[in-house]
Amino acid sequence: MNRYRLLGRKKFWWFTISVLIMIPGIVGLIAWKLPLGIDFRGGTQMELTMSKNPSESQLRDVLVGIKEVKGLSLSRSEGKSYLIRMLPISEADHRKITKQLGEKFGKVVERQFEAVGPSVSKDLTRKSVIAVVLAALLIVLYLAYSFRGLKAPSSPWRFGLTAVVALLHDLVITIGVFAIFAHFFHYEIDASFITALLTVMGFSVHDTIVVFDRVRENSSKNSSLAETDFELIADSSLRQTLNRSFATSITVIITLTSLTILGGETIRPFVLTLLIGVVIGTYSSIFTATPLLVVWQRFATRIKKTQAQT
Repeated sequence: MNRYRLLGRKKFWWFTISVLIMIPGIVGLIAWKLPLGIDFRGGTQMELTMSKNPSESQLRDVLVGIKEVKGLSLSRSEGKSYLIRMLPISEADHRKITKQLGEKFGKVVERQFEAVGPSVSKDLTRKSVIAVVLAALLIVLYLAYSFRGLKAPSSPWRFGLTAVVALLHDLVITIGVFAIFAHFFHYEIDASFITALLTVMGFSVHDTIVVFDRVRENSSKNSSLAETDFELIADSSLRQTLNRSFATSITVIITLTSLTILGGETIRPFVLTLLIGVVIGTYSSIFTATPLLVVWQRFATRIKKTQAQT
């Protein structure tokens, strides 16, 4: 029977894999940081269509040569349009840039021009941090309330805090991997990135709650075994929910993969963030959150036994 156990000695392999996945993202985040978009640092966004339809490299070369263009980010939008992002420019600079592009690539049609000031970016940053912290706090409170019937040495707070630790693990990896993609594909962080992170949080916690709820049910049905061998209860619960977790996640992953490949440039960073988060969230719910809960539970049981002996 031990051959089919997902925990036991294997749980330390799962922890090792989690660490190995985190390292490249953390290194990428430290080395390249997150390229903040105009929503956060303030700037200008232009969506242009040019009659000669230049390639991305041709347009980039021309824009780099214009001294008014700083902090350039360029991507192809829908059809023949280009989305150009840069640091704030004056109206005179705006006209000058459009004129020079027209001289080089023919008639320029401006489909969008948007300016975002620094005051907006600071407000978005503050609200984004508050949203993430508040979501994590509510998750702990919700799980602690939902699992309040657990008997010692199990603790409803332990379930809630473990879910949040696994959630932070997912966010760190998602942000780190996105930082690597952003460096090589010139993506930027905007308000939709925060939306994607919050969505990832919800999906990851949902998956974790499915497993934890089965652990709670099995612990209640066999309270004596839960006290003596909580790991066996957790392992059995994992195997019971494994097919459901994978089936749910795979359907979402297939959809997001299709959107990443076939979707437009404007939504690709958002969809890619979701894809990374869903994949990591599926892994952590099974191979990070539950093993971590088992290790913490075993530590609490040992402390209880030591206190009882003294």
